[in-house]
Amino acid sequence: MAIRNVQSEQEHLRRMWSAAKVIADDAVWTAMDGGRSNPIWRVDLADGPSLVCKLYDPSSATPLFANDGNREALALQTLEGVSIAPRFVAFRTSAIGESLVYRHIEGNTWQGDLKEIAVLMAQLHQLQPPAALPSLSSAPKSLIATAQRMLKETESGLPAPPSAPDLPAPRQAFLHGDIVPGNILVTPKGVRLIDWQCPAIGDPSLDLAVFLSPAMQVAYGRRPLSAEEVSTFLATYADASHDCLTVDRYRALAPLFHWRMAAYCQWKVAHGDDAYAQGIGLELAALDRLEQR
Repeated sequence: MAIRNVQSEQEHLRRMWSAAKVIADDAVWTAMDGGRSNPIWRVDLADGPSLVCKLYDPSSATPLFANDGNREALALQTLEGVSIAPRFVAFRTSAIGESLVYRHIEGNTWQGDLKEIAVLMAQLHQLQPPAALPSLSSAPKSLIATAQRMLKETESGLPAPPSAPDLPAPRQAFLHGDIVPGNILVTPKGVRLIDWQCPAIGDPSLDLAVFLSPAMQVAYGRRPLSAEEVSTFLATYADASHDCLTVDRYRALAPLFHWRMAAYCQWKVAHGDDAYAQGIGLELAALDRLEQR
């Protein structure tokens, strides 16, 4: 893996965005913690709102989570005026990669109010997605195939995939694609979603599965949600979205979602990210509880 020179990248971006008259040359750049996939900077202007500048690292994309600057720029532009995401400022590709600038949001990382996230996700899933986004499938065959491709790159296997019933076709919605605790900010004006580098069009249950994943909760410093908390979240989502079909699909596909996420955690560990090691057992335990019902 190549060693990044973050200071050199910052200087390149500073010159580029200054020449483009997007960020003043005298702005103060500060590297931010928390960006797992991409280096990010807070940019404080002498006159104007603070900004965030992101530089995309293509090698950070994974089989479940894309890392596409064009898609994030498109999503933010589409969501302009909707109180869900940061405000888009500019996007450009340079010699060192894709870079996005958006308005900085003052807020704290989400700490656990499930109902506000369910309402926010219901709001997102009712919006018209941009047609240029790729489509994601939640068909059982597709979920299994994705997991099996990941498992081919690991040394140990998983139990056979759980079976899934025949389901009616899902509605197609605007998906964030990566709604995990670290991508949720609580602000004085409400909850906001950041890191839109893998938005898509597809079954809303895919977003629900990522958020409700015990491995994803633990990877971001939280505990797995209890069965009661999952039920509260799903009931709130159904009420806010008037969409019982998505909740029914999630419940029917939950065993496969957990099995696929266990495969993903195994893939992450095989690629050197031990933060996901605990997630394998958590996802398989969740699958086992569902199969014993």
